[in-house]
Formats: sequence, structure tokens, C-alpha cells
Amino acid sequence: MDYDSIMTVTVEEAKANLAEIIAKVEAGAEILIARNKECPTVKLVSVPPKASRLVQHPEMAKALVIHDHAALAKPLPPEEWGDLTDR
Repeated sequence: MDYDSIMTVTVEEAKANLAEIIAKVEAGAEILIARNKECPTVKLVSVPPKASRLVQHPEMAKALVIHDHAALAKPLPPEEWGDLTDR
């Protein structure tokens, strides 16, 4: 990694200029925070919008279709319990 092309600030500079640093990172800059200028310890990068680790499989998107969302919150009527009434 080419640290010369990335802005490096000390912890003290980051504390004093946090709003400016966040604005630069949101604009696409990568900023390193270092305890001293020689040794960066943290890299700040922007988070992509709608970042999520969970991704729905394309086939599953078609698998479940809910026609009556309100029905999901209602209890199941006794006549639909079937064998579960004996438990």
C-alpha cells in the first residue's frame, strides 16, 4: 500500500478536526490515524450505502409471497390447528 498518497493524521489532529476528516472520508478519501506520524494504526474509509452482510438469494425472492401481511399478526383459528390441539 502506498501510504504517501493517503492523508495521515495524529490522534490529536483527528480529535481536533473530526468533522473535517469525516467529510473528506465521505468524499472518498482514505485517512490514516497514527499515534505518531511514523506508524499508522487506523485506516478510515467510508461505508458504502445500504451495507449489509445479509443478501437474499435471488431464487428465494420468488419463493415466499405474502398476500395478507395483517394475517401474519393474527393467531391461527382453532379449526386450522389440526393435530396441534392435542399437544
